[in-house]
Amino acid sequence: MKPLYSQIVSAFLLCLTVALPVRAADNAPTVDSILDKFVVASGGKAAMEKIKSRNVKGDLDLFGSASEWVMYAKAPNKQYAEFNHATMGMLADGFDGTVAWSKNQGGVRVKDGDELAKTKRDADFYRELYLKSLHPGLAYKGTDKVDGQDVHVLESKPTPSSKERFSFSTKSGLLVRQESELEGPQGKVNVNVRLGDFRVVDGIQYPYDLKFKVGAGDKNSISPSR
Repeated sequence: MKPLYSQIVSAFLLCLTVALPVRAADNAPTVDSILDKFVVASGGKAAMEKIKSRNVKGDLDLFGSASEWVMYAKAPNKQYAEFNHATMGMLADGFDGTVAWSKNQGGVRVKDGDELAKTKRDADFYRELYLKSLHPGLAYKGTDKVDGQDVHVLESKPTPSSKERFSFSTKSGLLVRQESELEGPQGKVNVNVRLGDFRVVDGIQYPYDLKFKVGAGDKNSISPSR
């Protein structure tokens, strides 16, 4: 399967996340009901399990310079991505099921700690089906808004020093935002990913537009955030 993403990333910027509270909700839905709706909205378990590999190409807009981005993934958990930036040169990121690494002009760096743990979770080819088991303690945290739409927020702490927060559209059931907080080699890292422009490819809903915000330091916490 080779879906062509029209714009896989429209922004990848260093920034600070604005801290705003998530609203508590009466008659809160269960974690299972939110995840079940997400799987159905995404195309369903049967359709997802038919796919064994995925090749993705897209346009990456990074610091005002556009380049082609490619990603290859294969079940159960192998993944490789690369792009060639005008200023930064060739950058690559991979996971062979055991070892996670990144490569830039400075050489190859093997990931460990929170970085390795997150890569393992994100590289799971069927992660949409197993978010609850991949993120122990996943709990409902209330409602919020993402780009004007209401969302249900789920949150977990996969490791003592990391946090993951998922925002699912209350209308479509799709995942429209993922926020991650983890310890990197130079301290705390925060990543905010917005997902949009969903289109069906081989029966599965894929986001054709991803917007990233990445920050560092304790002040850029995702708890709470919007």
